[in-house]
Amino acid sequence: MGESSPDDARPPASEPPPACPPPSPAPFSSESSPSPSPLPGGWSPSPSPPTADEVTLRLQRHEPLSFRAWFYSFIGLLAVLAGIRILSGDMSRAAVLAGLFAYMSMACTFCPLPTTWLIVWAAAPAEGGGLGLPPLAVATGGAIGTAVANMHDYYLLTFLYRYRPVRRVRATGLYRRFAAWYNRAPLATLAASSFLPIPVDFVRLLAISEGFNRAKFALGSLAGRWPRYLALALVAEEFKLTWQWVLGIAGATVVLGLWRGLPPVVRAVAERMRGRLAPSDE
Repeated sequence: MGESSPDDARPPASEPPPACPPPSPAPFSSESSPSPSPLPGGWSPSPSPPTADEVTLRLQRHEPLSFRAWFYSFIGLLAVLAGIRILSGDMSRAAVLAGLFAYMSMACTFCPLPTTWLIVWAAAPAEGGGLGLPPLAVATGGAIGTAVANMHDYYLLTFLYRYRPVRRVRATGLYRRFAAWYNRAPLATLAASSFLPIPVDFVRLLAISEGFNRAKFALGSLAGRWPRYLALALVAEEFKLTWQWVLGIAGATVVLGLWRGLPPVVRAVAERMRGRLAPSDE
C-alpha cells in the first residue's frame, strides 16, 4: 500500500466561475446623484443637495458654445447696419430701422438700455416729433433686435457659470423650486414673461441657467416681444403720441431701472465700507 502524497489529500479544484461582465455605467447627469441604498426597514435617507462643484449646465455637455464666434459675428452685424445707415442717409426709412435694430440688439441685462420709449418714438407720427414708421416694421425690427440682445445674456451668463460663486446659486433650494416651476412649460413661460410689461428678467436668466436650447430661447423671446412691441406701436400711432409722451416714458423707464438696480449697489457699497471701517480684532 503506497503512501499518499499531500496533493492527493486535497479536494479536486473546481472550475473557476465564468467572469461576469462589468456593470454598464449609468448615464452621467450632473443634475442628479445616484439614489442611496435603502436601509433595513425600507427607509432610505434623502439625497443631499448638490454642491457648487457638482452643478453644471446641461448645455455645456450637449450644446458647446463659441463665445468668440458669436460676438465677432455681432460686431460684423453692427458694421453692416452702420453701412446701411451711411449709404441710405440719416433719415431714410432703412437708416432709421437700422438704428432701431442696432439699439435694441444691445439692450440686454448686462447693458440695461431702456427700450419702450424707442418703440413709441419710432411709431409715433412725424407731425408730433416721432419717426412715423409703420407699426409692423417697428415691432418686427424691435423684436428681432431684442432676441439678439437676449442671446448676449445667454452667452455671457454661460461664461460666468465657469466660476464657482455663480454656480453655487443653482445649488440652493430656492433655485431648485423656481427651476421646477419653470421646467413645466419652459417655452411658454419664457414667451409669456417676454410679453408682460413688467420686469421679469429672472425668468430669462433661469432659462439660460437651465441650459435651454438656444434656438428655442430666441424663439420664446421673439414670440413674446413681437406682440408687445406691436401693441405699443399701434397705441403710439392710433393716439398720435407726441414727443412729450416719449420723453415721459423714457423718464419713467429710467426711474424704474434705478429703483430696481440702485438699492443692491448701494447695499453692497455700504457693506464694503462698514467692513473697511470696522476695527480689526488683534
